[in-house]
Amino acid sequence: MMKKAKYILSMLALAGMLASCGAHKAAVNDTPKYTLTDTAKKAESTPQVSHVTKIANSFGAWTTLRAGGSVSIGGTQSLSSSMQIRMERGKSIYISVRPMGIMEVGRLIITGDTLLVIDKLHKRYILEDAKLLTAGIPINVSTLQDIFLGRAFILGKGTFNSGMSSMVTFANVDGSYMIRPKEQYKGFEYDFKFDKNYHIKSLEVIPATSTNKVTTYSVDYSDVKTSLAGQIATKVKVATQINRSSVSLALEYSGYTWNEEVTIDTKIPENYTRVSGSSLLGMFSVE
Repeated sequence: MMKKAKYILSMLALAGMLASCGAHKAAVNDTPKYTLTDTAKKAESTPQVSHVTKIANSFGAWTTLRAGGSVSIGGTQSLSSSMQIRMERGKSIYISVRPMGIMEVGRLIITGDTLLVIDKLHKRYILEDAKLLTAGIPINVSTLQDIFLGRAFILGKGTFNSGMSSMVTFANVDGSYMIRPKEQYKGFEYDFKFDKNYHIKSLEVIPATSTNKVTTYSVDYSDVKTSLAGQIATKVKVATQINRSSVSLALEYSGYTWNEEVTIDTKIPENYTRVSGSSLLGMFSVE
């Protein structure tokens, strides 16, 4: 009987302890502690992560592009013309210069990291590294496609996507959202700014050694529209320097056609004379 009594008392004590634990647990649940998973979920809902994710998700998939529009080049000599543009993602960019939208007077073609400019008026051409268009910053055709369409990117990684969120810093600067890759290219710093609707506003590239933060290469974007490939800037203005001369390139797109077969001719016509990249500013002039 004594053993049985001790057993019953032990069971009652254990039950009391369990009840006490249950009551304590209920009290703690009033102010829950986050598990690792809960903490991650909470972090994803913070404004910074939300903004970065929305920016990343504004860029859609595509394979080819064909569009019309206009191109303007400003510098020591100026040019403004109708154009046709074609792109194969990751492969090539083709811009056909067609005054009045009729006869082609020249073309600009980028394949890989090579720039080819053909001047049909004077039967000459330029064959240079594509970094001629970006103030010496090494790029490839994929990066230029992002620049020309208004899509953020990380050099060496490709178009910005949600999987790259940890690779950028975020800031709210004067009402604009700014993302800046944590790993910068040697010798340069670059960032992208977006408005409150997550429409891209600018890309700026500044030499890391610059004390007054003078922009070496900048792109202003406007008239961002929704397309089959996500948000696309239909007006793009690039400002840079070629051989220490200031030059601007403005593109305006219209009539997008996505993901249909395109033909891009990269052949150099016979009997054309090769000239230096410094001649780019005078290409297609009628003089």
